[in-house]
Amino acid sequence: MAEKLEPIRHTIDVDVPLDHLWDVMTGDTMVSQWLGCMNYAARAGHTFHMQSDAAKRASGDLSGATHCDVISLEKPVFLFSWYMPGTPKTTVSFRLEALGRERTRVIFEHAGWEQFPAEMVRGIRDALAGGWTSAVLPNLKRAAEDQSR
Repeated sequence: MAEKLEPIRHTIDVDVPLDHLWDVMTGDTMVSQWLGCMNYAARAGHTFHMQSDAAKRASGDLSGATHCDVISLEKPVFLFSWYMPGTPKTTVSFRLEALGRERTRVIFEHAGWEQFPAEMVRGIRDALAGGWTSAVLPNLKRAAEDQSR
């Protein structure tokens, strides 16, 4: 039996109210700051792009960019697909959970890896796990907390 790769899962607590975090997490003007994406719009069905090359991102160059389709923006869950054209789509979800009036937990999951042979995508999946947990989620926390001051 072939090995199946588990979803990437992580949580992070943010010292802001849930509604404020939702606005930072999904608002048209804030997402590019913490997610580092291009062409984002807060509406289901819209395609935006993740470009890891900063120079390409600055010039609007989509070559080699990951495609993301907004699936749902129903508070408290932000859900989008993550894929390269011609490959199966994985899903990324950010679910918010209030931990009181001034603190919110982000429950993150990047799933769908079972669609691929583990030996082919393990390195990509593991690199993304590192990026989500060491850069993207801390960027979201920083953007939300800085904006609330």
